[in-house]
Amino acid sequence: EEYPVETSPVFYIDPIHSQHFYLTPPLRKKLFDKYGVKSWRIYQKPGDAVFIPAGCAHQVCNLADCVKVAVDFVSPENLDRCSQLTQEFRNENERVTWKDDILQLSNMCWSAWEHTRQLESTTTS
Repeated sequence: EEYPVETSPVFYIDPIHSQHFYLTPPLRKKLFDKYGVKSWRIYQKPGDAVFIPAGCAHQVCNLADCVKVAVDFVSPENLDRCSQLTQEFRNENERVTWKDDILQLSNMCWSAWEHTRQLESTTTS
């Protein structure tokens, strides 16, 4: 509603992955009132760490200069979800290039496989 597709300032709209939209307090209230989507505002102070579970949509507004440290965690339990997200990002890049394949899921799995094979060969010989 805020940005009808016809007048949107971006070429392709994916509200989760495109990172072209920022939810202001009035938009967050509207999300709750109209759709029941509850959001939380967190003020992170120096020394604080914030954990955002995999797959949770989130946005960041830096109130001061800061350094971001992000770690993508892949385990056997969330491999399917990571694969799905990787494919969604690739589909977006086919329309308009906007995000690198940061997770590098295929490389990560291959590396884990190679490491496992090396460990097996050293423990069985």
